[in-house]
Formats: sequence, C-alpha cells, structure tokens
Amino acid sequence: MKRFVLFCFVLKTKSQNFVPNSSFEQHNSCTFGLLSNATPWCLSHSNAGQSSYYNLCLPNPNTIPNQYIDACFTSFQVPHSGIAYIDIGSYVLSATQESTIPQVKLIDTLKANKIYCVTYYVSVWNNAKYTIDKLGALLTPTPFPCANPSSTVFVNIAGNYTPQVVTTPGVAIGDTLNWSEVSGSFTAVGNEAYLAIGDFFTHAQHYIQNTYPTNCNGLAYYYVDDVSVEEVEIAKVKNDTLIMQGDSAVIGLNNSEAALFSWQPSAGLSCANCPNPKASPTITTTYTVTKTQCKSVTSDVITVTVSPVGINEVGMPNVELRILPNPASDVLNVTSRFDFEKIELLSITGQGLLSEIVNSKTHHLQLQNLAEGIYFIRITYPNGLINTKKLMVQH
Repeated sequence: MKRFVLFCFVLKTKSQNFVPNSSFEQHNSCTFGLLSNATPWCLSHSNAGQSSYYNLCLPNPNTIPNQYIDACFTSFQVPHSGIAYIDIGSYVLSATQESTIPQVKLIDTLKANKIYCVTYYVSVWNNAKYTIDKLGALLTPTPFPCANPSSTVFVNIAGNYTPQVVTTPGVAIGDTLNWSEVSGSFTAVGNEAYLAIGDFFTHAQHYIQNTYPTNCNGLAYYYVDDVSVEEVEIAKVKNDTLIMQGDSAVIGLNNSEAALFSWQPSAGLSCANCPNPKASPTITTTYTVTKTQCKSVTSDVITVTVSPVGINEVGMPNVELRILPNPASDVLNVTSRFDFEKIELLSITGQGLLSEIVNSKTHHLQLQNLAEGIYFIRITYPNGLINTKKLMVQH
C-alpha cells in the first residue's frame, strides 16, 4: 500500500520559484535607495519606516557591502547571492508598533491543497541594537496598500494577521556575520496571490533581545535576500511490481525538480540517491524513498516481487519458437517451426490465465484485457515437449 509522511526540516533546494525578482537584482535606477526600486516589490508599513534597497551600483549609504549613514548606523554585509538585497525593520523603542513589510505579487496564484515552502534569508545590521523572534511570511489573496516615500497611509498589521510561516518563538535571530534562513511549509487554500515578509507581531508578542547594548539606536533591523515560494512535490513510486530474477525495473515516479532523495534499502538499486533508480533485487524487497524538498520531507514505498526460481525460459532445440511483438500491447503473434498443440498464458508466479488448443504452427493471442506486466507463454507440442517464453505486456 502506498503512503507518505510529512515532516519539516531546515533544507533549501531550488525548484520553481513563484516570487518575481526574488534576489532583488532587477532595479530601475542606480540612484534610488528604496524598496520600490526593485520592481515589482513594494512596501506596506505599519505606522512608519521604509525598507531600503542596496545594490553594488548605488552610492553610499546604499552600496554593497559597506553602508554608512551616521555613527549610529553603519554596517557591512555581502549578499547571500547576486549584487543586491533589501532590509526590514522593527522599531523596538517606539511606543507604537512601527515595522516595514515588503510585499510582492506572485507569478501565479497558489493551488488549493498543494504544499508550498516559503524561504528567505536575513542578517542583522551590525549597528542594530535589538534582535527579535518570529519573523514571518504571510500569503494573502489581496495585497496591502503600497506606500511611497511620502505616504502617510499606514496599515495596521501588527497582531492582526497570522503568517503561514514564522521563525521559532523565543529564539531571536541575531547573526550579523552570516545569513540565517527563515522558512517553513504550509498547505495552500488556493487563493494566495501575494507574499508579504517581515514582522507581523506586536512588541508584547515578541521575545526581544538587547543583543548589542552598546549600539546607539532602538532598532531590530535585518537585511533580506533570496525570497522564494516553491511548490513541494511529494515523493512518488510506481505500483508494486513483479520481475524475474536477474531482471530490473524502474521504481521511482519523481519529477526532475531539485531535491534530495534517499532509497532504503540500497541493495539491488542502480542508485540510492537519485529520483528514479532501477531495482534488480535477488529476493522480494520493499523499498522506501524519502524525498527532501525545501522544508518538507515525504516518503513512499514500493514492493518488488521476484518471481520464484524455475520460471525462466526453457525450450527444446530446433523448434524456433517466436513471439512477436515483445513487448506487446494488443495482439501477440506466435510462430513455431513445428505444429504445436496448446498455448497457455501464465502469470509471473506461474498461475494459468488462459489456455487454447491450436494444432498449428501459428496463433494470434488477444492481449487487450491484460494488465501491463510480465507474463509467460507456454507452448506444448504433440510429443509432450514444452517451450516457455517470457512476454512483456505494455499498453
């Protein structure tokens, strides 16, 4: 019986990404240092603040990797990839919730009941005084209003929305040197068309850590790079199959999207970590494939039954028995040098499925109603001798 199991682990692989300009490389100008420069991204903010845009082509303070605004606002960070990134901020010392929420329209609306993984990478500004937990990602059917630099229209976001993906509560993300992964998987409702990332919680809902107490600002401030929304394809195997000893069969049914595969046991497999290996076990074996894609791990099982010893092809000399075509789909043509008395169709385990009296050198066997698989044709001659040929049926 097929089954799959869903777990969540931290692993990033690349597949189809529904996020346009996911690494913020595309930009309109090398003189404009706000998020809207990285179209089609725009900013929704709660009460105040802006998300800055950083690119190698921009002058200070928005160049890469060094930024210098003033003595309280200096930093250094190389991109996670490419030559650009943005930032998000949460203003911890503010009496009211102030945060910046970048958002973008997805390339396509998500499909109902499909599993998706959201991932982006963050690194703390060197001069950010605070760090926080519960950075998140929110998928919505409609967008928040986009702000512009002079906008006075703010969206009351904090505490009013539940993001599908959120980092571990109680664990503040505080690495200024390396990039930390924000990621998780969820099952789509089927109307999600927009992605927003950042801080969706009130100060009271956060664990706030004074990570760099000597710094002279009241910010929890993060760089952001490489945002993705990917559909997760579950691990798939073919139906349980029967083979003759010494034969092989492809047992996987997985697409070519990037992921990690692990097959257990590995005995009799052409490859233990590829999507669709060939199996040629010497005994009946149940194989389990585990697939890790993005934040999701799924598995599936297949049993390869090896036919009993003794059902190999046998024959007598000079008979010249031919079965064509092989593989066959609709009609099998059987030709022998001598008249044969009876033709039988056997299953892989030797069970008789059909028997016809012939008394001729040729016979046409109808196969339309047979399931795909391996069978045996057994020919009996008037002198009692028997010839057996293996047959593959494919429709």
